[in-house]
Amino acid sequence: MSAPDKPAAQPTHDPIEELAKTLYVNLCSRIYSAGGEKPQPKAVAQLSFKLAETFIAANLEFNPTAIAAREAKNKASVKLDSVQIDFGATGSG
Repeated sequence: MSAPDKPAAQPTHDPIEELAKTLYVNLCSRIYSAGGEKPQPKAVAQLSFKLAETFIAANLEFNPTAIAAREAKNKASVKLDSVQIDFGATGSG
């Protein structure tokens, strides 16, 4: 028998990249369907990332739901700076 296949590694979830993709597609559809001078696609991509970063930062600053979720996550996480381990007590005997 063969060994079971390992599941493929899932890419990390990047909310800024996800939002930037959505912004990029929407901006491009509006920009390039209208008349007039067009910016380079790379410039639109850069703008999309800047807008996404700004939105995520503002969301954590002004959205009460996001603020509450961040605070709950911070309370639930372990602060390694405050953990004290006494290695002298183990292994003596």
